[in-house]
Amino acid sequence: MIENFNGIFFLVLHIIVLIFISFYLMRIIFAPSGIAEEFGVDKSGIYFARVMGTFIAPLFMIGIYIIFRDGGPAGCWIWYIIFLITSILQLGYESSYYFKKIDAHIGAKNKLLDVILSAIFTIIALVLVMGLSDKIYL
Repeated sequence: MIENFNGIFFLVLHIIVLIFISFYLMRIIFAPSGIAEEFGVDKSGIYFARVMGTFIAPLFMIGIYIIFRDGGPAGCWIWYIIFLITSILQLGYESSYYFKKIDAHIGAKNKLLDVILSAIFTIIALVLVMGLSDKIYL
């Protein structure tokens, strides 16, 4: 398993990504009203949060599968690239919203921590894509 990920470092990064994704997924499944409240919408926002969860859940499940499959991340470039592109777009939006460049009037909460987490996700995604490039592009 460790050899499939070019060492323990990239395996641990992959697992960290899955832990972060699972935290978000658990909030969507078990506490969607908290997400709706956090973004200043009524209970109808729960529907949208759970729809977003349908996009996140497959990333989590495939990420788990990648750990335990025979080849590990070999040939799984699309999973890592989707994660990278999503992270870059999220960082762009979180930063733009935090600095009031877009959607300044919608009243949702956004903290510096959101921007920092998006930056961390982007850095991890870049490190994984670059560090596993000999494996994922088979």
